[in-house]
Amino acid sequence: MRNIRRLGTVLGAASLVLGTLTVSVAATTVSASAATKFKACVVTDTGGINDKSFNASAWAGAEAAAKQDKNIDPSYLSSTSSADYSPNIKTFEGEGCGIIVTVGFLMDPATLAGANADAKQKFAIVDDAPVGLKHDNVLALQYETDQAGFLGGMLAAGKSVTGTVATYGGEDFSSVTLYMNGFVAGVRYYDKTYNAKVKVLGWTPAKGACSLATCNGKGTFVGNFTDQTAGKTITTGDFSDGADIVFPVAGSVGLGSVAAAQQAGAGHSIMWVDSNGCVSDATDCKWFVGTVAKGVEPSVEAAVLAAAKGTFKGGSYVGTLANSGTLLEYGGIKVPSKLKSEIATAKAGIIAGTISVNPNKYPVG
Repeated sequence: MRNIRRLGTVLGAASLVLGTLTVSVAATTVSASAATKFKACVVTDTGGINDKSFNASAWAGAEAAAKQDKNIDPSYLSSTSSADYSPNIKTFEGEGCGIIVTVGFLMDPATLAGANADAKQKFAIVDDAPVGLKHDNVLALQYETDQAGFLGGMLAAGKSVTGTVATYGGEDFSSVTLYMNGFVAGVRYYDKTYNAKVKVLGWTPAKGACSLATCNGKGTFVGNFTDQTAGKTITTGDFSDGADIVFPVAGSVGLGSVAAAQQAGAGHSIMWVDSNGCVSDATDCKWFVGTVAKGVEPSVEAAVLAAAKGTFKGGSYVGTLANSGTLLEYGGIKVPSKLKSEIATAKAGIIAGTISVNPNKYPVG
């Protein structure tokens, strides 16, 4: 099973391009050339470092950079609430961190404040692009997850026996709803293309197309990324309403969905998010039909390496299906080769621009 962090290999070159940033990710280890370690610091969102999702992926990226360059010293601080964001950033600033990686859209205000206060302090932020920057010291790491979400929707529709699937989010903002919108689009496309009739619970897209900044609609949300009990309750309700596959876009909350599938038994499965479920949560692999993944780990790794080498530039990186910054990874549940082929064809069409990931382009099932 392929881990998304192998992005440099997927691109067919020993470099990862992040907007204007190019970073060597050669397989050979770089020897420490300075007595003083380069501190690479990660501030997690409230899900914690072991959320088996985007926080864990960001930390894995910092650790991967340290394996490439032995002079890099990675460390992290976990946020238990939004009140911890600014203090954690300030703590790392005081420790002389060469780069501070902040994880998640909710950390926008704290990251913006820290970046504007000190032009020399380098930042990378996952899932956000702060507006109002005074300096060129922030690299925004974002991902067109509606593209891979579309493929996840196709997979769910093609595997569903009951004809009903579901999704829900942690909080209602674009980096979450973008996944859900793509998922709905994939189901609707599958219905139209293969004469199926699969219903999606948990998200109704608004009119118009989504963007990284705005993706509106109505749906089911927990209100945080930590309440696994709520995740289990929502998923159990979806199963009761006929769904047999549920896609939680909610970080560690999704572990509650796994518990619900285990309780419901055979015939119920989960589509994981962000980081390959069969790698991050290997013991539960048999409950995952697949993962809609984003390239947090390789993009953070590249940003840290660039900062350590003195080649860091602020700006923007956007992960897509074309650059393997987002993708669908299969799980522990067997998927027919015919369905895999159909998904591969759709992936090629999305990359070529001949298939839209806007759910409003397809009839409602």
